[in-house]
Amino acid sequence: MEKVVLITGASSGIGAAMALELARCGASLVLGARRVENLVDLAAQIKQSTPYPLIRRCDVCSGDDVRALIASTMERFGRLDVAVANAGYGIKATVHGTDEKQMLDIWQTNVMGTWYVMAGAAEVMIPQKKGHIMVVSSAIARRSLPQMGAYAMTKAAQLSLVQSQRLELARYGIYVSSVHPASTQTEFFLEAARRSGRPVGMHGKAQTAEAVAHKMVRLIDHPRPELWPAPGTRWGLNFAAALPALTDRVLSRQPLC
Repeated sequence: MEKVVLITGASSGIGAAMALELARCGASLVLGARRVENLVDLAAQIKQSTPYPLIRRCDVCSGDDVRALIASTMERFGRLDVAVANAGYGIKATVHGTDEKQMLDIWQTNVMGTWYVMAGAAEVMIPQKKGHIMVVSSAIARRSLPQMGAYAMTKAAQLSLVQSQRLELARYGIYVSSVHPASTQTEFFLEAARRSGRPVGMHGKAQTAEAVAHKMVRLIDHPRPELWPAPGTRWGLNFAAALPALTDRVLSRQPLC
């Protein structure tokens, strides 16, 4: 795979798993995350199968950080083929129990951070007349759950951005895709628990980060508007959308603890 791929939130989870698989495929990688030490460890594994990746500290809350990551990509490789907006986190709280700082912080990271990547990637891909922007949203973008309102809000917002940009950039030969994992075995739940001050568990059968990453790598070769890594999730959510009152009754039985 002779592509230059930029990934935010690459220090762990789906981002790191995707980087490792892409390295085995021969891609040139640009990896951004706040935890540079994790990126250094990841790069040490990657260099066994592909040239040493470009790594840079990148907090997606900062538009300057994201723009600098993209600028570094262009300086080193002269092009950007795939941009993966992967960085993000969740919290667990009722809508009325979410404080203002929590709401603003998760919006800044998950939505603004995604927008910085999408906008910056588009600026360099439009002159190229090719490219692929991939946003890691969530199954919860289609249907929220009790105590996950703030997180679901950001995932739904990401999906709206993707749907608009997909239409806007199609004329330039640029694909824009959303990825909708369900429960995935990553640090997501530990981080959500830390930020929420309470345990945060998975809903449904869990997938590994490697399984999701493998399907995302295939998406690069065979682009489509949406990727749903967990079998059956999309159809279950279509059922929920068709019968919202029944879905509400089922979900309302979950304890609010």
